[in-house]
Amino acid sequence: MAFLPDHADFEVSPFGSGHINDTFLITSGALKRPVVLQRINHHIFPDVEALMRNIRLVTAHLEDKKEVYGYRILKFITTTSGKLLTGDPEQGYWRAMELVENSFTHNRLINQTQAFEAGKALGAFHAMFNDFDANRLTPTLPHFHHVGKRLAAFHTILEKADETRLRKSLDLISYTQEFAEKVQAIDRLTDSNQLPVRVVHNDPKVNNILFDASGKACCMIDLDTVMPGCILHDFGDAIRTSASLAEEDETDLSRCGIDIGLFESYLKGYLEKARTILTEKEISLIPASTQILTFTIGLRFLTDYLAGDAYYKINYPDHNLLRAKAQYAQAAAITVKLPEMQRIVLTLST
Repeated sequence: MAFLPDHADFEVSPFGSGHINDTFLITSGALKRPVVLQRINHHIFPDVEALMRNIRLVTAHLEDKKEVYGYRILKFITTTSGKLLTGDPEQGYWRAMELVENSFTHNRLINQTQAFEAGKALGAFHAMFNDFDANRLTPTLPHFHHVGKRLAAFHTILEKADETRLRKSLDLISYTQEFAEKVQAIDRLTDSNQLPVRVVHNDPKVNNILFDASGKACCMIDLDTVMPGCILHDFGDAIRTSASLAEEDETDLSRCGIDIGLFESYLKGYLEKARTILTEKEISLIPASTQILTFTIGLRFLTDYLAGDAYYKINYPDHNLLRAKAQYAQAAAITVKLPEMQRIVLTLST
């Protein structure tokens, strides 16, 4: 194996719960520490070289600032020939990194201390790149969170979707069309250069933050989608999972919504690290970002369902349909909470 010593015995086991890549934990007495081996889904990320170049730039910048940053940084392992990747389009592309030992993830946060820690981790990540030209990074997934582009893709799929799936999705399709105009505020400001372009993680859900045994957040992981973008997309998507009252695929839609206490604690932690880099317009749009990103992820689940489940891994038929229903239910619940969230933002940011 290109990343590992020859002539050694290894134990291999599935690792993590990601929707996109295939991830394995490699352990062996021949290794100083366990290794995380990943097969990158090059159907989702066709330019794997650009993806790894982005990660190399981002981790190198964090290493340069590690004393100020204060968090652990992913360390990728080179092959025996000195490369970060091995493979080809037929066999797939593989990479390896050191396991961040003595750490774990949460699929949901259960108290305000955890939310505060998660918010600090994302805020610190953003703050470290305030002096970094985001345009040095390649947009490996262009318009990743752009609702207008996602809606265009949705309408394209809608015209050729399977009739059975269309029938099962009629209520969600109606909801999508009803709210389409209301959720494009951030896109329009970004497109007109009224919001700054920054280094954005693009997938800062709660299980992409590692915690240590003391309960402190210690590392941001899953850097595949780090690209130039709008910082509000990160915050909104973070709250979508970090303050959620239910699982991403909750079957009881009445449970879907967000915990305002967790939202407030996450925001406190985030602003502790990132308040000085944010513009007033960015701050004012924080509540709306949580609604918009929850809608956007629901739209992506719905589009993937109508496309035949081509993007996200599913555990059973109609899994993506259920995910879309849960996310739309959460977006609707957030809409009711927006005035209260705006008051919290105003209080904490002044």
